[in-house]
Amino acid sequence: MLNQLNEEKNQNKKLLKELNKEKIEDKELNDKKSGEKIIAIFFTSVNQDIHRPISCKNTDIFYKIEEKIYNEYPNYKYCDTYFTVNGNLINKLKTIEENGIKDGNTIILNIHEE
Repeated sequence: MLNQLNEEKNQNKKLLKELNKEKIEDKELNDKKSGEKIIAIFFTSVNQDIHRPISCKNTDIFYKIEEKIYNEYPNYKYCDTYFTVNGNLINKLKTIEENGIKDGNTIILNIHEE
């Protein structure tokens, strides 16, 4: 019984931590400056095991969004990857807007094959 209560307590702590993290991310997303827009982009992979929409600002640097993908799909973190949108290569050091990414675009995660 005590073990079960401790396990539930640990699960509740973990859930609370995740909810707080989401709350912080939502606050960051809602703290918009002049010229910033919130957009939704959709990520997929060539083999289609990734299906993930992400909301971000048009002024976000792409590699910050890339980190979110790798956190959810860690098997890609150490692969030699690159991203494309509408057939164009994405520069990870540029903003969403500088890369020509628009609301509703699909970003494809590609892997360099040797």
